[in-house]
Amino acid sequence: MKITQDIQRLILHDARFKNEIRTNNDLVITFDFARLKHLTELGIHETVVLGKTTLAIKGIKNEQLKAYYEGPKYRLIDFPENVGKYWNEVQNTEIDEHQKRLQLDGLFSKDGENFWVEWSLNYESCEVEWDSHITVAQWYDGQQPDE
Repeated sequence: MKITQDIQRLILHDARFKNEIRTNNDLVITFDFARLKHLTELGIHETVVLGKTTLAIKGIKNEQLKAYYEGPKYRLIDFPENVGKYWNEVQNTEIDEHQKRLQLDGLFSKDGENFWVEWSLNYESCEVEWDSHITVAQWYDGQQPDE
């Protein structure tokens, strides 16, 4: 299934990067799982847990990856290839569809250093796609989205 609207309901907390493919100003990232606050397209008004999830971002601009080493002080770093090798898991997801802005943050480990990162960008369009999902109640009962 795919959504192209109401993207701000996407929750990537605890999700891990599995793969990313960047082509010019477009980026496709695959996460091991995600959640949506609701899936009203299918009549589900509670949180759903998605299986492997793809986030396709087109027309990226104003991209920054801030690395916080000491409190509020940060420095900009380049977005590495194979980001999942360094970014342990996403902690927070902020999406503003009116401003077409996405921000993810979490703990990053690279070259023997651990630090907090904030990755922010503006985009032209964004879509989320997945193959399987379950309700959060089913997840609490031990089911997995890929079953």
